[in-house]
Amino acid sequence: MSLKTKSPNNHSTLFFGIYEGNKSLPLMEYLKETAQLSGRSLRQYFFKGLVQLNSRRAHSGVILKAGDQVLVTTPNSERQTLTPETGKLNVIYEDRQLLILNKPAQLATHPSGKITHGTLANQVAAYLNAQGEKLKVRPVNRLDFGTSGLVIFAKNAFIQAELSKAIQAHQIIRTYYAVVQGIPQESSGEIELPIATSQKKRIVDQAGKPAVTNYLVKEVFTTNSLLELTLETGRTHQIRVHLEHLGYPLLGDSQYGVKSPFFKRPALHAGKLNFTASKFDVPELIAAFPDDFEKSLLTLRQNSTP
Repeated sequence: MSLKTKSPNNHSTLFFGIYEGNKSLPLMEYLKETAQLSGRSLRQYFFKGLVQLNSRRAHSGVILKAGDQVLVTTPNSERQTLTPETGKLNVIYEDRQLLILNKPAQLATHPSGKITHGTLANQVAAYLNAQGEKLKVRPVNRLDFGTSGLVIFAKNAFIQAELSKAIQAHQIIRTYYAVVQGIPQESSGEIELPIATSQKKRIVDQAGKPAVTNYLVKEVFTTNSLLELTLETGRTHQIRVHLEHLGYPLLGDSQYGVKSPFFKRPALHAGKLNFTASKFDVPELIAAFPDDFEKSLLTLRQNSTP
């Protein structure tokens, strides 16, 4: 790939990507989805002129066309740093390009808003420092607080962009497991419902962005079921919103689901990653259900009507 866009000598590349879509998409929305950067951070980057489109300073609302090159940089003297915090990381896989961890449910993936420490990203910073690698912490996918499972961290900006593109192209298959209220009539199916934002909550809305979730019923209890779900898109809260809309809300989810005596947090676990369709030579990775998830499943089985 020939890259025409270059970082200034005193800047570091935070993200680089080439837009390959065929739909009109504002630059801000593209970066939120593909670069996995928060809106708050992006507004600062645009204000400081750190976002380039085809080697020129870009506006957040510009509409992308196929082949456009997008570069986000950060001055070396202003690189964001995380406070390293020692923690017991559950490393599932690591090589020179990436690090994949099994995140506990009661841990935020990275600092956000008023949360500035005590996150998985802070622990990753300490882990990398202990290995002598002074690398910026770059989460590729994010799990909500309360959701357990596999989180990918890239070890440089280029790999972060490539992993994000592979996920967007459905070349890295993400599999989740959820325990819901009710039992779907069909044992498997595709949920294709657009998702929009409404009053700080995501909802199914025909004016929203396309979202596709595939499901398979893995186990049935008296009034609940265990579902295996794979994502073809990565909208915020996608699984939770789709399940709520279809009438199979997630157990233990106070925002989109229903209260449950079995789960004290959302019954959602990111349990599997498959890289076969991507260019990354990574084996299929599996994170077993955490203890609270497994114990709750056992209780549901014991309480199920024969």
